[in-house]
Amino acid sequence: MDQQAASSQGGKAVEAAAALLTHERLLGQRLLLHIKARFVVAPAIIAGVVIGHSVLGIEGLDVRSLTLLAIFIAAYNVAIFQVAWPRCDPARAAEHRRTLRRLFRGAMVLDFLSLTLAVWLVGGARSPFLAFYLFHVVITSLLLSRLTAMIAVAMASVLLSGLVLSEYFGLIPARVPVGAVLGGGPIDWRYVLTLVLVYPTLFILVGLLLTSLVQALRRAEADNQHKAAELQKLSTMRQEFLRVALHDINSPVGVVSMLLGNMRQGLCGPLDPRQQDQLDRALKQLGGIDALLKDLRLLSELDTTDLAEHSIEVSFAFLLDEVIEEHADLAAAHRHTLRVEPCEGAAMVFGVPRLLKEAIVNYVTNAIKYTPDGGTIVARVLEREGRVRLEVSDNGIGISPADQKRLFQEFTRLGRSNPHTSKVRGAGLGLSLVRRIAEMHGGTVGVRSGAGEGSTFWLELPACRRSPAQFSS
Repeated sequence: MDQQAASSQGGKAVEAAAALLTHERLLGQRLLLHIKARFVVAPAIIAGVVIGHSVLGIEGLDVRSLTLLAIFIAAYNVAIFQVAWPRCDPARAAEHRRTLRRLFRGAMVLDFLSLTLAVWLVGGARSPFLAFYLFHVVITSLLLSRLTAMIAVAMASVLLSGLVLSEYFGLIPARVPVGAVLGGGPIDWRYVLTLVLVYPTLFILVGLLLTSLVQALRRAEADNQHKAAELQKLSTMRQEFLRVALHDINSPVGVVSMLLGNMRQGLCGPLDPRQQDQLDRALKQLGGIDALLKDLRLLSELDTTDLAEHSIEVSFAFLLDEVIEEHADLAAAHRHTLRVEPCEGAAMVFGVPRLLKEAIVNYVTNAIKYTPDGGTIVARVLEREGRVRLEVSDNGIGISPADQKRLFQEFTRLGRSNPHTSKVRGAGLGLSLVRRIAEMHGGTVGVRSGAGEGSTFWLELPACRRSPAQFSS
């Protein structure tokens, strides 16, 4: 019971996390990114102090205070890391969202205070590092809520203005490391006024602009998530309807085909030629319906099959030989020459054997149906550069370049105006199913053809690394 309860709670946590926007799910990951950045900043401060004092000869640089500041940054960063690390998994984002936000805000306050101290130690109002206030405002506006961003804007404005005014009125001593900043005399009141007015105004403008953009993006993301959920719901309903419909239709179609077949064979008494002709036409129509149901069943299976669970190592060359043998009679009925070129190896691939066989069957039966009687159909499997390639070539009517562009789309039927193919039945699903099967297995499909020049359909998949001997064992 405890395990079931834990599993249920875990499932609810995952569902809640899936409902969050991307920025909320990745809040922990972004917090970790900031933590990593601080781990770089702390030693960078120490390195900068050492280089500035010992190498560049900057005078008046408070080495001790800056070193202690770097240690302080590293210390609170370690503390934040210890709290954040167990809570940064995006799958548990909903569970720890409030904690992560508090950590982000606490880190923001400590960063602003540390920055203010660093700016004061390296020039104060004259410091070249004043622009880092803007950097922190930008980061906060992009990652956190609008309220938090406005708090960051206010904090940056108060700290910067307070630092400049305190230095101007002599409330804190001016730090002027010679070589790091310009000038060492009293600060002009006009310069102070410029800093106090320009920087806060810039912070407010940047904060408002960025938070407005971020909010617009988050609204669009929420809308897209809602639409995606609706589409997923509709897809699930379609799959369930298709499954039920196929189940309800398949049985009566099979029974009707059997009964009509019995009548055609004379089991219910002799038939005159007109009756035989009518039954033949009915059976042909039922054959077309059965082929359509087969394609729809495969389409339903592609939507629900767990590829990882049902995939095994299989010989593509063996599957091809099996398909060619099973369709030899159909080819002979059209007086086709149907053969397979020998393959040097087993051509091992990893996938669902039944689906891969269906893809081969589609290529071979299409070649038989769309090649005028007395044609030649050659199938082969090739191995090269870690790929296994199936090719089925015919000397049939060919396909124009314009038609090839839409050949593998669903419900595409070509050749309706050609007298050799206009009577071929089908819903135009076959080649689109081949494409989906190939893509599910990490492969690609294509065709080489020209009008009146025959066609070569190909399907290429990643090859397995095991040898045929290993497979047979």
